Amino acid sequence: MKKKIMLILAAVMALSTGVYAASTNYVSSMLHVKDGASLAGESFHIEPHDEIETGSSIVITFHGAVVFSQEVIDGTSTDRSEKGYNGSGYQYKVNGANWNTADSFYDVMPQTRDSRLPYSIKKLNDEQIEVYLCNLPDIYADNSLANINGSGRRPYYDIPIVAYADGIGEVTMDLDANSTNLTGSSGYKSNSNVKETTTAETTSEVTTESVTETTTEAAVNSVKVQMGSNIMYVNDNAVEIDAAPYIQLSSSSAMVPLRAISEALYGGEDTVGWDADTKTVTINYGGNVINFTIGSDIMKINGAEKPIANGVKAEIKDGRTFIPFRALGEALDAKVSWNANTKTAAFN
Repeated sequence: MKKKIMLILAAVMALSTGVYAASTNYVSSMLHVKDGASLAGESFHIEPHDEIETGSSIVITFHGAVVFSQEVIDGTSTDRSEKGYNGSGYQYKVNGANWNTADSFYDVMPQTRDSRLPYSIKKLNDEQIEVYLCNLPDIYADNSLANINGSGRRPYYDIPIVAYADGIGEVTMDLDANSTNLTGSSGYKSNSNVKETTTAETTSEVTTESVTETTTEAAVNSVKVQMGSNIMYVNDNAVEIDAAPYIQLSSSSAMVPLRAISEALYGGEDTVGWDADTKTVTINYGGNVINFTIGSDIMKINGAEKPIANGVKAEIKDGRTFIPFRALGEALDAKVSWNANTKTAAFN
């Protein structure tokens, strides 16, 4: 019996105000999943090129998918069998707290080195969501956030696709922008090639009415670190790191720098966040949220607690958070290997 498959398209589209592009928008990748499966592992990416005002919103209409319940979106559902269930939900979070839609860009962004802008998702019906956007001052549009929080990336919205596949075929989306400085559009085009497979794929070139770009899924790199060495190898290229891995004497565990490896694996400086008040590190990738707390032997993956093997606790050394390399690999769903002769840990 053939598996039921559907396709979420990869697309790039410009939203424009007059002759000026207000934003560049695309779905992060093309993904093949079973009928009824969650699409929240992918997201809708918006890079604003103009000022975004408080109260701006976009309505996204899905075709071929059904929106999760508001409780699942908010992370308040207690029914683990619900479609898309995620203990922490899908709303924007900064230092563990949801954006309250009242705080401004200057209230929220200095609290994190992340370049992802605040948003709030409201379910309108089974096919539509409305996404409320935090204001973005024009001075930061098309510029990095280095002056406000140290991030070298340009600001962007990264809105999870809070829906599940409904049937076989493409999932498409229409956008309707409810603001004066964003105009809506629709008519996505994609490589509509549905295959009998459940593995993720990327598109080649995608063309829309006004933009042609290449959209690919975030790559998983190969990373190797050697105990005691400040050189990390990313896809066999040497990269200097400021805190060397080491063997923890009390447990004989190989401890590795969390931030350096997480960002190297997934290729983004916004992968890792730090809450100084709770001493908690948060890793965000592919719609997953992972937490390690200093002094704790418990890690959280999408809100679910899981003990770190052998009771080893996350700790700070040389100003960096270190955890056992196998625990980090497990959390990031990466394959890990250990060479006892060279004392080298590898991730891919």
